[in-house]
Amino acid sequence: MPLQDPHKRQGYASGYILLAVVATVLAILSQTWWAIAQDKQLTLASEKEHGQVAVRLLEEHAQLTLREASRNLDGVVKSIQAAQTRGQVSDATIRGVLTKAQSFTKVLKSLQFVNPRGQAYVSSIDYPAYQTDADDRTYIPFLLQNTDHTDPVIGKPFKRFYDGELVVPLARNIYTSTGQYLGILSTDVSVSYFSGVYARVAADSNALVALFADAGFLIVRSPFDEAQMGMDITESKVFHTLKSSASSSVSKSPLAEGTFEDTHFLDEKKAIPRIYIYRKIEGFPITTVFAREQSTVLANWRARSTDRILFSGVTVLFVSALTFLLIQHINKLGRSQDSLREVDAFLRRSEQKFSSMFRHSPVPLALVRLDNHQMVEINESWSAQFGFASNEVIGRTAHEVRLWVYPDERAPYFAALQSEGKLDSLETPLRHKDGSILLCRMSGRVVDFNGQSLALLSPIDVTRQRATEHEIRELNIELEARVQQRTQTLEEANTELNQALASLRSMQGELLRSEKMAALGSIVAGVAHELNTPIGIGVTIASTMQDHTQTLVNEIHAPRPRKSLIESSLLACNEGAEVLVRTLMRAAELVRSFKQVAVDQSSDKRRAFDLSTMLKELLTTLVPLYNKTPYTLTTDLAPDIAMESYPGALGQVLTNLISNSLSHGFEGRAQGTMHLRTRTLNEGWVELVFSDDGVGIPEQHRDKVFDPFFTTKLGRGGSGLGMHIVYNLVTNVLGGHIELLKNKLDAASAAPHADVGASIRMTFPQCPAVQQGVG
Repeated sequence: MPLQDPHKRQGYASGYILLAVVATVLAILSQTWWAIAQDKQLTLASEKEHGQVAVRLLEEHAQLTLREASRNLDGVVKSIQAAQTRGQVSDATIRGVLTKAQSFTKVLKSLQFVNPRGQAYVSSIDYPAYQTDADDRTYIPFLLQNTDHTDPVIGKPFKRFYDGELVVPLARNIYTSTGQYLGILSTDVSVSYFSGVYARVAADSNALVALFADAGFLIVRSPFDEAQMGMDITESKVFHTLKSSASSSVSKSPLAEGTFEDTHFLDEKKAIPRIYIYRKIEGFPITTVFAREQSTVLANWRARSTDRILFSGVTVLFVSALTFLLIQHINKLGRSQDSLREVDAFLRRSEQKFSSMFRHSPVPLALVRLDNHQMVEINESWSAQFGFASNEVIGRTAHEVRLWVYPDERAPYFAALQSEGKLDSLETPLRHKDGSILLCRMSGRVVDFNGQSLALLSPIDVTRQRATEHEIRELNIELEARVQQRTQTLEEANTELNQALASLRSMQGELLRSEKMAALGSIVAGVAHELNTPIGIGVTIASTMQDHTQTLVNEIHAPRPRKSLIESSLLACNEGAEVLVRTLMRAAELVRSFKQVAVDQSSDKRRAFDLSTMLKELLTTLVPLYNKTPYTLTTDLAPDIAMESYPGALGQVLTNLISNSLSHGFEGRAQGTMHLRTRTLNEGWVELVFSDDGVGIPEQHRDKVFDPFFTTKLGRGGSGLGMHIVYNLVTNVLGGHIELLKNKLDAASAAPHADVGASIRMTFPQCPAVQQGVG
């Protein structure tokens, strides 16, 4: 009965899935842990095998070298014993033998004899027959005290004081053939031979390689550290462990080797965990060591372990996500039976809807098989356009119903569909059922329906459109002539406008030569006010005419020009030209009137003057501009600045700045202060800063302040020429530079009275170059 309940079946299924997932995750984690552990064991085992191979090679190299030295000693002993057969063996006889025994190699550097009284005699390649005291050799007292010790003895490495080479001595007691004790015979083995070979092995394997004697001192170590040569290691616990291990091994076998781990052995300066592999040299009291850092040995293992953990984590996440999705899907399946029925009904409705859309689409459509080009379905628009009924074309090809006027064009069309999957706006003539020819723009797409590739083709009749385009092209010829005529009219109007603008620029020059600053301000304000309207209208109309002209050009070159739009644009251009002519005539009349008034040229004269005196006189004449207002002007003028420049231009600049502050800067303010400051700069330049504490200049207007005809009071007395004239006078006449400072930071540093208003900084030379056309 419980199994009949779908909800319980769903719960059981989810529980079983969760149990399976938990078991899978545990198996993955266990396998990952086991693989990592096994990999570490294999890595360490491989490292030990590699170390054993290396240490055996090093042991073989050292053994060959020491045996060569031992054989060299044996040969000398035989020579001494041979000398005994010819008479009594004395120290002199032995020294003679040593002197002749010069068969040294790059490894064996010298021979040394010490008699039972401790007197030493050294024979070497570089210093033959050199006598020295042997009291500082620890192995010598040992052998002299133990005359019955027959095995070779290794001494501590040392630098020979007569050539400075680092050597390690190999010594033994010698006897006559009758067993009489003669003394000690030793040879020096070059440490550089060991260190050179060991350095290459250490560098290739990134390892520590060393030789140490059973007596407890270091012979060779690579990386090489001369301070550690002969280092006493008898205090090391590892040394005692190895010595006892080697002793026990020797009792069973002539060789002793093994591995151990430590952090300080043979490297007391750093605590670095290493894996050491050692091997005792057969026949000599020396052990060779090969060690590598655990971090280096296990680096690849750690990388592989990280990869395994990441892979296992991703696998667990994937299994968990898959399980979550599966459970969610099971839950959805349990709730989706009604939804499936609704979806099925929706799909049937959608199929009916799209079938209806296909049949009743206003665009002619046809479904065609790509393999045999048979028509599968056509819609009503296709039937109406070509006059065929559905039963006349379905199951037949377009060639069979003689649809293609040029049948050879059909193959490239279907080839393009099969290769690219689409066909876009290709025009071809097709035949109506009654035999008439229709020019159609063919488009198509390849669609898949129940595993079958079909082409959805849309042949749109453009016959009437092409005829209309032909008529429009003929009309364009006539329109182009009319446009040419209108363009000529516009060019004449533009010429008149340019003449008016030239007159306006001439008028600006006349403004600079006004006899009185107050009269000049009145004239500029009046003319700006009078010219603002006609010029503004002229600019607006010219811009509108330019837009209509561009519209005409674009429409003429369009694939389907519209006659109505062309005629309306031409009419607008004609009306605009008439208004523009009247406006420009008015502006020209105003310019001629202004030129009659502005006749004084004194501001263009160049002369020498004192800047402070000139500015004070000028400001006195400008007091009427603001004396009846709540605004004031303060100055900070540097004295004794000699100028040879254009005072008229400078006065015009200051007049325009003061007028601009009064007109714009203090708008809406009950009081305000303007400030003027001057000072000298380096190399004959002067700085003039004018500022106010008014409303300031908005950020979006700062880049346009000096543009011609820019004003925020268009239609309210603002001409937009005042600051442009200032810019031209400073840069062209006075030969300087002008900049608008930032309202708060720069202005505060430039003018003590400026708080949030505007500040303008001007710099110009005390003696500017003479400008052409300026006195």
